[in-house]
Amino acid sequence: MTRINTTEIWERHGYRVERIERPMGTPQRNVYGPDGVLLLEDAEYSDEIRALRDLGFIE
Repeated sequence: MTRINTTEIWERHGYRVERIERPMGTPQRNVYGPDGVLLLEDAEYSDEIRALRDLGFIE
């Protein structure tokens, strides 16, 4: 299965992805809507894919 570039899709639809590096492990990713409201906090890839599907941005 090919990984989808979720950041590119979010940005294409006016969302902002904040990536916060951590001392260990994967970076924290927060996704903000076009209105600046936090949509996903500390999201994992599967959380982002589910949200993108729910919003109709991917099938």
